[in-house]
Amino acid sequence: MDELNPTVSGGEQEVVDLQETPAEEVKDEGQGAEPGAGDAGRQDQRAINAAIAAARRRAERDTEERTRRQVDDDIAAMRIPNPAKPGTYFSSKKDLEDYSGALRAADAERRARAQGRTAADVLEEDADREFVRKQRAAAQKVEEATKRKAERDRFIEADVRDFQARYPDVDIKAVDVNQAFRRFAGSRYGKEPLADLWGDYCALVNDTAAQQRATQADRRARSTGAGNGGGNVSLTAAQREALREWNAEHPEMRMTEREFAEM
Repeated sequence: MDELNPTVSGGEQEVVDLQETPAEEVKDEGQGAEPGAGDAGRQDQRAINAAIAAARRRAERDTEERTRRQVDDDIAAMRIPNPAKPGTYFSSKKDLEDYSGALRAADAERRARAQGRTAADVLEEDADREFVRKQRAAAQKVEEATKRKAERDRFIEADVRDFQARYPDVDIKAVDVNQAFRRFAGSRYGKEPLADLWGDYCALVNDTAAQQRATQADRRARSTGAGNGGGNVSLTAAQREALREWNAEHPEMRMTEREFAEM
């Protein structure tokens, strides 16, 4: 099993991405690249680095601006009535944020009056509570991820032991890299017991091998009856390569050159 061993490019941005090294790390590259250039070479390199950095910043701003415009267009297309301005609709993310802020401020004022406190105190308390909530949510995600990993590790360990007990003579690492088996298992791999998958695969391969042997025997019988039996088998280079790949992927049903030629 695998567990033993599931920017926008183009225009200016594509050019910018070719230079990832900060200007400070390459400022001396001009020296040595052009022997004798001295300060002029270093100044040229600094100018190039500055131009690259400026181009990167422009590309980032352009990307952010395009994203903002798209979000605003999507919101405007929804035609959500704006209660703060009867007869109008929310036309941007900023409109929604302003309305949400106004609601929070109004709610804080109401609670402040009822509690004999200031709205600022209430809002600060809300912010502290939201911070704690986010911290707890983050900690819960980490805990859940750790739990899932532990469960996965336990499954893998038990699965390996089960496979080795049921197939003591089979190299589990060879099974893991057997591409024919992996294609057969598909999305079931790593979710269902490996021994079950291997058993199903071997049954299918054995059925296929039995059918091939029957076909080969029939062909040999017909060939003998026609007086054409015997003789050496000569495979082309392509056929030998195909046979080599077959035997590598299906060691449990290897074929000789004659058997391959008679398929």
